[in-house]
Amino acid sequence: MRINKKYITYIIAMIIVILFLYFVFRNIDKIKEILFPIFISILIAYLVNPFVSFFEDKGIKRVQSIIIVYFLLLCIMALTVLFIFPIITNEMSSLFKMLPGYIDDLTYKINDIKNNYLAYLPKEFSTVLVKRTSMLNKEIASMIDASIQSIISLTGHILNLILTPIITFYLLKDKDILKSEIKEIIPENMRGRFSKILKDLDSVMSKYIRGQIYISIIVTVLTSIGLMIIKVKYSVLIGILAGILNIIPYFGPILGSIPAIVMGLIDSLYKGIWAFVIFFLVQQIESAFFAPKIMSDSVDLHPITVIIALLVGEQFFGIWGMLLSVPVVAMVKVMLKDVFIEV
Repeated sequence: MRINKKYITYIIAMIIVILFLYFVFRNIDKIKEILFPIFISILIAYLVNPFVSFFEDKGIKRVQSIIIVYFLLLCIMALTVLFIFPIITNEMSSLFKMLPGYIDDLTYKINDIKNNYLAYLPKEFSTVLVKRTSMLNKEIASMIDASIQSIISLTGHILNLILTPIITFYLLKDKDILKSEIKEIIPENMRGRFSKILKDLDSVMSKYIRGQIYISIIVTVLTSIGLMIIKVKYSVLIGILAGILNIIPYFGPILGSIPAIVMGLIDSLYKGIWAFVIFFLVQQIESAFFAPKIMSDSVDLHPITVIIALLVGEQFFGIWGMLLSVPVVAMVKVMLKDVFIEV
């Protein structure tokens, strides 16, 4: 029985992929350290490339267009450092100092709600509530500790982050050259399909990355303003956290609302309710007006697929897994579709 060469090629490719994944798994920490500035550079390149193209379309050379965009980014960063960064650092410093007291206040508020509003419920419910409150306090403390550790570990990437603008510059400047060089590595009979895969991946990732960043900025601004109006403490810090977590489909908005509701409840029950209302309104505005226009179903994944990807990503890679699992699955879907559509 004669074996088709095409299937032998697929088997060899599968073995190579398995060996590659094994190597990555064994050296994951070193690989993450190396890829971190490259990953950030790719994100920035995807974000600013439309602006570079805009100036290029106006007749300005690409290198000069990149320099103009860099200058505008530096201006934005300078304004952020002057006006936003001090607010964030003050809020973080105050939060860490007041955290033990806030946890005690939250426990008191929950017990007060239990005694005054939930007294008519069965005793078993009260017992479960007390246990859950204790668990919540431990979880909050654990989350804060993990956040501090993340901030400390981030300082270890400062040297790598210095390389980010340099890598981003060359990604933007030599985008077409890099594509051509990659194509040269591919066998000639596979270049057509490879070009299609590359084009589809670029389309999916550019829409997803830009869309999520733009939507996150919108959610950050709307949430911060809303919380400022009802005078919830650390409104800017909570708004930024909500914007970052909003990248996670389905679960992100829920996780982002918890700090605001908790801080509101510490002041009063009504402020906690209003914090929930603000998050609900922001999500409705985002879903009705911004998400459809910006995202346009960029990843084209079924909700069940998205949820499974999030759960698997969180289980193996934590918060980073939740942030990256959906675009990774979308990329895999595009590659599989383009590879096997003609098989």
